[in-house]
Amino acid sequence: MKKIVLLAIACIAGLPVFSQRFVHGLGFSTFIDHTSRNGSITSFSISYAIRYNVMETDKMTVSVGIPFSFGGSGDANDNTDWYYDADGNIVYYYTGEEDDGPKTKPRSMIDIPLIINLNFAGFSSLNNKSAVGFFVGGGLAYHYGPVNIRYKDRNGGSFTDSTTQHAVGPIGNLGMRIGLGKKKNGAIEVKGSYMKSLTKRQPDIYGISLLYLLPRLNWRANPDD
Repeated sequence: MKKIVLLAIACIAGLPVFSQRFVHGLGFSTFIDHTSRNGSITSFSISYAIRYNVMETDKMTVSVGIPFSFGGSGDANDNTDWYYDADGNIVYYYTGEEDDGPKTKPRSMIDIPLIINLNFAGFSSLNNKSAVGFFVGGGLAYHYGPVNIRYKDRNGGSFTDSTTQHAVGPIGNLGMRIGLGKKKNGAIEVKGSYMKSLTKRQPDIYGISLLYLLPRLNWRANPDD
């Protein structure tokens, strides 16, 4: 019983130090799913990012993070078209063809990467209040997003199917952080990312994110800051 009490006290005593290593951010992201055969589709999303610094020095940190994004793409018009399948049957599907390309139905998008970053200077840790900081890193990502797949039917006609697909692959990212205000208790983070899918149709997924690092969720070493 004494060992359990002592362990609980040690965990509570170490909680401030442990919490200082967490950094949270909230903002918006844009993703482009691109394949050479079927073109590009742009999705817009809300993003929440959390990272934990596994190693810290005065000027840099090594962090593990999960920036989660949820959104979608497409318009609200469910136009129908049709094509002949291999047996000669007419198959209807939700899409439309315009002069500038396919009109697609609304589709959801989810992006969940696991990233290891090297963070330099400003906001590499919560104690580093330099005006500007940078980061670079990579990892593995899961992406569920929209694709347009162009087919040809048995009569030579073409059609575009608007659908979604799962993708998993390596990802790289880089960006910068800019402190806000005199005390630099908050910051803006701008990030670019690239993911190469290893799954079917192998889309290239480009991302751009703009996040605000949330000072109220971030534990500070000095409560008066």
